[in-house]
Amino acid sequence: MKIKFEKVTGAHLDTIFNWLTEPHIMEFWDNTQAHKDDIVNFAEGRKTPSSYADGQYVYWIAYLEDEPFAMLMTIQETHKEDIGEEKLKRLSKTGNTYGLDYMIGNPKFFGKGYGSQTLSDFIDYFRECFDPKADTFIIDPASDNPKAKHVYMKAGFKHVCDFMMEGDVSGAGKVHHLLLRKFEPTVSIIQATMDDYPCIQNMARFYVYDLSRECGSISSDWAIPEDGLYESFDFKNYFEEPSRKAFLVKVYDEIAGFVLLNQATEDSTNTWNMGEFFIIAKFQGGGIATRVAQEIWNMHSGKWEVSVIPSNKSALKFWEKAISGFTGGIFNKQIKDVTYDEHCPRRIIFEFDTQNSIHQNIVPQFIVRTSQLSDIDAMVSLSKAKRKLYEKAQPHFWRYAGEEGDNTQRQWFKELLEDENHVMFTAESDTQEILGFVIGKLMPAPEVYNPGGLTLMIDDFCVQSENLWQSVGTRLIATVKAAAKDKGVTQTLVVCGAHDHPKRKFLSEQNLQVASEWFVGGIV
Repeated sequence: MKIKFEKVTGAHLDTIFNWLTEPHIMEFWDNTQAHKDDIVNFAEGRKTPSSYADGQYVYWIAYLEDEPFAMLMTIQETHKEDIGEEKLKRLSKTGNTYGLDYMIGNPKFFGKGYGSQTLSDFIDYFRECFDPKADTFIIDPASDNPKAKHVYMKAGFKHVCDFMMEGDVSGAGKVHHLLLRKFEPTVSIIQATMDDYPCIQNMARFYVYDLSRECGSISSDWAIPEDGLYESFDFKNYFEEPSRKAFLVKVYDEIAGFVLLNQATEDSTNTWNMGEFFIIAKFQGGGIATRVAQEIWNMHSGKWEVSVIPSNKSALKFWEKAISGFTGGIFNKQIKDVTYDEHCPRRIIFEFDTQNSIHQNIVPQFIVRTSQLSDIDAMVSLSKAKRKLYEKAQPHFWRYAGEEGDNTQRQWFKELLEDENHVMFTAESDTQEILGFVIGKLMPAPEVYNPGGLTLMIDDFCVQSENLWQSVGTRLIATVKAAAKDKGVTQTLVVCGAHDHPKRKFLSEQNLQVASEWFVGGIV
């Protein structure tokens, strides 16, 4: 069932104020008159000033099957407000940050798993329909409210610190948990045209300024001119010569830098050279540069060179880490004298091949943890990819049901998260990419395979690519079996398609045997 959201109006006020009298709400909710007045002020369209947070809160009602059951409130957190040091230093540097608060007012909806689902669904709705640039969310339950913290963490929030609530607010003087949920900002790499040439040439001044920190002593050419404006090479040839390419980088709709590629390589067998690469200071240090570099390499397959001035220590550190992460450490690094820079001919040159098959077998660093609501979209995506592969082999049996089927599975997975008879685990990389998942059902043993005790039936079990079965798959199945064993399970039953040879091979290596198979066919 889909949870729906809308802004609070006057029609909701009686319901909300009835909720505020519930004992479970009064224990932790801010029930001051100023807060109540602010809810009314918002519902009536903010026609007069409000003393409660200067009238900045937006209030929302959650519905399930047309029945209201929860209220949420959001406020955009900025450096302009007195929000405390811990929140201030965690504001988004790329998009917008919002503080949240939330209550289930209708007791009828307690204990049914709606707590974390409502919060997670609301964040998805908020980012899609209200503010696509919202990439950081903050919530701060009191430390004596462990149930709230548990619900929020199941919705994908992470506990980052504790702090003392200050100011004229509910909860002042008490320790609160600061929980954070972050999303990757939307980064676009757009092939530039001649219309973009002035923009890139202007940014190049700041590019040279950045370089001058570590390269400014190389020659007098790095000195700032008398007019106080740094100068750069003219990059117009990147817009005129077919062997060169220019790209603008944007974070959301804001210009964030540029990338210039050429084929002026020192080794004639190499195809591409990273001519110039610049991310403006505002967007440095958050992983955006690495994402851009790796996407550029994915867009331009072949043999690459990246040339770095030796004195540019920060660039050396960045490129070695980015290239190593992309290639799994398979690259060459050597010092060469180049012909295109008379002031600094000596360069450190990285060489690597994006087409090398070793790239397809890289296993990133990852952890296996209990699944949470924020994983579900990725889980559905992995499941969809598997189902489409199965459909090619058995089109009658594994027919993809389209977006409606995805939505049904998404809702099903959400329900399983709250089902005590299911155990769910997710493999997450160190870059927060979902690499695989496993769902196990605790059930009575089938009569023909009954050694005594419960059976762990694993039906949904996916990894991102077949080369991850030995690493990610092994850790996932070991984790789910250990959790099931603690619940009295004595045997494992895993479902696998007959044509899924990588998975079948993996399961055989896990000391599992084929117990039975289905033979399927149509009736003509």
